[in-house]
Amino acid sequence: MIQSAFLQKIGYEAASITFDQLPDLLRKMAYTFPFENRSVVGKHAYALDQEGLKHHLLEGSRGGLCYDLNPLLYYVLKEAGLAVQLVQGTVYNKEAEKWALDGTHVAIVLQHHHERYLIDAGFGVNLPLQPVPFTGEWVEAPSLRFRVNAEETEKGTHLLQLDRGAGAETGYAFTLKEVGEDTLVQLRHEIYENEASPFNKRLLASKLTPTGRVIVTEDHVTIHEQEEVSKKPLSQPFEEYVQKLLP
Repeated sequence: MIQSAFLQKIGYEAASITFDQLPDLLRKMAYTFPFENRSVVGKHAYALDQEGLKHHLLEGSRGGLCYDLNPLLYYVLKEAGLAVQLVQGTVYNKEAEKWALDGTHVAIVLQHHHERYLIDAGFGVNLPLQPVPFTGEWVEAPSLRFRVNAEETEKGTHLLQLDRGAGAETGYAFTLKEVGEDTLVQLRHEIYENEASPFNKRLLASKLTPTGRVIVTEDHVTIHEQEEVSKKPLSQPFEEYVQKLLP
């Protein structure tokens, strides 16, 4: 069973998962798995079904990207009896002022008491750490807040928006069409092979911590600790440093 192995991996002591427990579970997951691309750069092949992700993430010493982390969580929540589905989206690149590689984000939509919520454990360090309702209300996370807005765009019917203190910005657009393993495989292929992918050129990793976040490149490590930021040259191989981020 994937649920028990997942809960053990993240150090979650409850024997079951309910909707009200999701914020605590999402925090523990964020503090456990780095968002990282070693498998992309190394072009590692593994199944994106339940057993494949269990072996890759729970039994192996790996973090992953959205198509790893959110499907893993999806399988866990589904086994727990929650009404969930995977959905596909397209990230907006604020710096370039354009959409990123088409359809290469995946997230989770959850239905609870006739209300929809977005759940995302695979959007880098930009994680709500709680279900985001489709009502348009903002939910607070450390240093930023999130909302889901119903808005038709060329990339979907809804937007996940962020506010870092300077007003709403688009994180990504998504649709409510349910997707499965075939879509995950296609999405991963684009990230592995497409020249426009930001993840297939240089190693990178990031992870939230209880007091901030850590961002690692091949050259440097940047640590945000409450209000302080330090950036230092990476003094050991990238692989070794990322292994230290894993429990």
